[in-house]
Amino acid sequence: MKIKRSQGTGQSSSTGKTKKSGPSSALDFRHLLHAQMEGVHDVSETAQVSPVEERQQGSPELRLQGVQMTEATIDSLESFAKALKNSSLNSQDLEPFITALEEENQGLLDIKEQLAADDPLTKLIEQVAAATYLETAKYRRGDYDNGT
Repeated sequence: MKIKRSQGTGQSSSTGKTKKSGPSSALDFRHLLHAQMEGVHDVSETAQVSPVEERQQGSPELRLQGVQMTEATIDSLESFAKALKNSSLNSQDLEPFITALEEENQGLLDIKEQLAADDPLTKLIEQVAAATYLETAKYRRGDYDNGT
């Protein structure tokens, strides 16, 4: 089998003739590209989320606020745990931690009410809110009184 060397772009190695590439094919490509780009703009304009869907899904701002509030509450729980380990603090010294946790917990529950029930963030908020409530209830019940 004999292999012939290609004689440049646009030429067929078997016939040696150049392929037709005139201004009409370039205009056709530009026309197709332009039409395709317009189609992309049309899709992005029609792909917007309706207010009802946004309410069901939770707006990105609400979800971000939920994540930030969840992180802040977890940080507060960690600070409270460190304060519990500090033997020089009595139960009254823990009151600011508990007050902050109760306020953050209420904020979490407010955000949770605005999210869809099947939203994964809702489940996370529920878990953090439950842990926060448990710690504040144990404090209010007197579990952390150290006899002072």
